[in-house]
Amino acid sequence: MFGYSIKSYRGDEMLQLMTRVKIISDLLNLGLPVGKEAYIIGHNRRIDIAYQYLIRVPALKKEFWVVANDIKPLSDSDTSLDYSSEVNKLLIDVALKTKQFDIIKNLKGTKED
Repeated sequence: MFGYSIKSYRGDEMLQLMTRVKIISDLLNLGLPVGKEAYIIGHNRRIDIAYQYLIRVPALKKEFWVVANDIKPLSDSDTSLDYSSEVNKLLIDVALKTKQFDIIKNLKGTKED
């Protein structure tokens, strides 16, 4: 963002603020919602504290301090796949409510004879 990278105390690069991440584990038994998506909203650069990132989980409307091994950054391809699947689900819901079944057929790739 500003042309420089932030280094952690371990020497590797820290994730940038507002990076979309997925919670993959709960190493310190903090009650993290494993499998949920979150955003990094803060860093902790002190070496005497284990928690490295402050994340916000929009689904729960809560913030958690986590270690770096508990989260995995989502790539742009993960994001676009998530969005496209959500759009498909929404289109199917609209098609079912409006009884326009040709929308579902187009999404599924089947052709009408």
